[in-house]
Amino acid sequence: FHDIEAEIDWGKSSLELLRKYYNELEDPKNVDSPNPLMREMWVQAQFPLDNYNDTNEYVVRGKIDRIDVLQGHSGKLLLNIIDYKTGKKPHFKYSESANERIAQEQVWKMKVYALILWKMILHTDKTSEQSTGFGHEGQSYQKGHFKYSMPWVLQQKLMQVMAGAKQNQRWSDILELKLLRLMYLTSHLDDPSSKGKAAYLDSSLGCSSSEFHSIIDRTELEVQTIAKDIKILVDKQSPHAFQHCNWKYCSCHGIRRKFRPGSVFQSPDSDL
Repeated sequence: FHDIEAEIDWGKSSLELLRKYYNELEDPKNVDSPNPLMREMWVQAQFPLDNYNDTNEYVVRGKIDRIDVLQGHSGKLLLNIIDYKTGKKPHFKYSESANERIAQEQVWKMKVYALILWKMILHTDKTSEQSTGFGHEGQSYQKGHFKYSMPWVLQQKLMQVMAGAKQNQRWSDILELKLLRLMYLTSHLDDPSSKGKAAYLDSSLGCSSSEFHSIIDRTELEVQTIAKDIKILVDKQSPHAFQHCNWKYCSCHGIRRKFRPGSVFQSPDSDL
């Protein structure tokens, strides 16, 4: 902070966001146990650069703010992925197509979380089968790959929810990723749907297994495309190869000012 007044203003704005959370979103005392099931849970998964070559893999990591669990009508456990946002909920005041694009941009990171978590669920099943089938060798396999499985704490909490009834069932047959929820602690004053209050933005992961897998597969393809583009840039070994974005609030603009002029890419019309 530049001075004590700036620090005081920051503290007041933070307390105001907390007030909005408690008064306008939810009172944590009223959240039904065992939720929140997990808080700030690290997730990570391995991805191939393409679907035909698993020798050149990369890892995608992230931290999920919160996971809630609900009992589904089909007997499955439904997992909801929740992310807290200190910024304003988008104001959907544009055309239907523009509003849909804005909404999808907001939840895209959440879809990546769902993709990684689902991969961890599948990996847990695979590791369990490997360790059961190969004995000592399976234990080695499990040791080297446990970090890509569901956290032990998550598995234990889910077992408690199920009252220990998992037996020999696979996690992928028990769990269903159902909902992505963004919890915005404020919104635009001129938004008639929220009027400056804290608000939710929910996105379904599909009403059927086929819809869910379609969303997951499409998200994985998008992640692979980004990874390939990054690799192409890195392979060029040129500081001029990465062209900065046009979003004025992006940190890349401030970072570029610290480089010697001409040493990194600059668009001809840039004032940086």
